[in-house]
Amino acid sequence: MRFAGKDKGGDILNERQFAGPLYKMLPTLESFVRDGIITQRPVPETLFRERTVWNYPEGAIRELLMNACMHRDYQANMPIRLYQFDDYIEVMNAGGLYGEARPENFPSVNAYRNPLVAEAMRLMKYVNKFNRGVTRVQEMLKDNGNLPAEFDVNTITAFRVNVHATNESDLPKGTSQGTSQTDKTIEEKIIEFCIEPRSLAEIMAHLGYKDRIKFKNKFINPLINNGLSMTLPDKPKSRYQKYVIHGKTE
Repeated sequence: MRFAGKDKGGDILNERQFAGPLYKMLPTLESFVRDGIITQRPVPETLFRERTVWNYPEGAIRELLMNACMHRDYQANMPIRLYQFDDYIEVMNAGGLYGEARPENFPSVNAYRNPLVAEAMRLMKYVNKFNRGVTRVQEMLKDNGNLPAEFDVNTITAFRVNVHATNESDLPKGTSQGTSQTDKTIEEKIIEFCIEPRSLAEIMAHLGYKDRIKFKNKFINPLINNGLSMTLPDKPKSRYQKYVIHGKTE
């Protein structure tokens, strides 16, 4: 549900409901995150140059929704709720921490309330079951310029997380909200990683991204001829294509 303003007292601008078997609903949720939540805007850097700022990293919101589907208490009647406000998103899920997971050891300790659901989602490549979901979310938010996600794990019957929208237009180039100017940008991390030839899959895995097309359009393509070279320039669409910084091509 999309609210106008910063709380539930605002007008409802949009409402969507998703239901059905998970194997059909999960790809629909992925599309909804990409098309219904993620937005971008140009921010001037110089008189002749702009950069694109995203309100939320798509991978982080996707990860939170997939985790909600995997960990929810399916005996409860409360649906998974995603409320979007002007400057933050709230995801609330039926079922608090489970098993050995406690507020004092979250997110280091994890337990699966629904092991069959978790394994099925792993096989379908929606989750990895390596207990890195929260860490990856925080990394992606930091790289995008968002504040860290805030997790409420003290409620027995529910799990809540708030994610704040980025406000990078007020920040100097190369900095992120809540980070120092010495933190590396995604582009700098790609250049650093590609001292040796790397495939697109390797680069995405290194940085924790899953959307191949969006990642390539947002980061890789702008870097071509501006820091990156292709090792197979005669086959630019080859799945064996690798990327390397100038002067290191094979």
